[in-house]
Amino acid sequence: MESPGRRECPFPSWRFPGLLLAAMVLLLSSFSDACEEPPTFEAMELIGKPKPYYEIGERVDYKCKKGYFYIPPLATHTICDRNHTWLPVSDDACYRETCPYIRDPLNGQAIPANGTYEFGYQMHFICNEGYYLIGEEILYCELKGSVAVWSGKPPICEKVLCTPPPKIKNGKHTFSEVEVFEYLDAVTYSCDPAPGPDPFSLIGESTIYCGDNSVWSRAAPECKVVKCRFPVVENGKQISGFGKKFYYKATVMFECDKGFYLDGSDTIVCDSNSTWVPPVPKCLKGPRPTYKPPVSNYPGYPKPEEGILDSLDVWVIAVIVIAIGKQMVELNMPLTRLNQPLQQSREAEW
Repeated sequence: MESPGRRECPFPSWRFPGLLLAAMVLLLSSFSDACEEPPTFEAMELIGKPKPYYEIGERVDYKCKKGYFYIPPLATHTICDRNHTWLPVSDDACYRETCPYIRDPLNGQAIPANGTYEFGYQMHFICNEGYYLIGEEILYCELKGSVAVWSGKPPICEKVLCTPPPKIKNGKHTFSEVEVFEYLDAVTYSCDPAPGPDPFSLIGESTIYCGDNSVWSRAAPECKVVKCRFPVVENGKQISGFGKKFYYKATVMFECDKGFYLDGSDTIVCDSNSTWVPPVPKCLKGPRPTYKPPVSNYPGYPKPEEGILDSLDVWVIAVIVIAIGKQMVELNMPLTRLNQPLQQSREAEW
């Protein structure tokens, strides 16, 4: 007879592992008959929160992300298929928002950086030759709310204009009555007659033109008297460029008398500061000095007292050793015999 305080469990303990196993099998079977989370896309997003798994036949819907808009008739939904995969779907139905069309500026060009007006891309602007850009060179297609707009106003292209070139002392330029010069318009300078016996020389480029950024191509030249002293070379003579006076860019050549050599350049030019460039040479007595090689303490660099003949003996010995060694190899003689007298010879030298 059983004790009245003790009741028998209706489910024996050996049955619990079996029930647990059955529950796991049931749970796994339910997952195996389902699809995992649906695919993600760049241009569209899932409507609602994703679930860990979806039953066969269950449908999910997408919508275009911010900055994209839907164009029918492509589908934006998919269904969990019997093979536990999602039916094919793509975000081709969602198109990027585009910024308003921009015309080419007058006398310029508007160039889409990637050939598109879609948001996230750029528009570059350039002007034709003779014009310059006023405004931003690059505009960005941006989103404001759900609308794509440009980051600023399109620039314009203005004609390159220059103010009159500077006036110079003792000279003038052509078109002095013109107040505004256009791109590539040119003027030419000239010097006035000098009041004294020596004329004014034009130093610099005589012609300049209106260039990019409304700046003249070069600085204006100057007009001044440039006169170099008569060049005299003792024990030498002038062979070209003869004259009584030597003005700007006058060129003279010299040679020395027999028994003398030229120290300096044989050709000199009258420079803008009224000096000869290079300086007037000299004629020195005697033969022209021969060229001396540079001296260096760098290891391996020949010293002046060491000629080619000093190092020739080393090469002769090397050639003899190679020839004798080759002959001994052909006669099958050990090379150690050759090394012994050479070693003794070196020890004797030391």
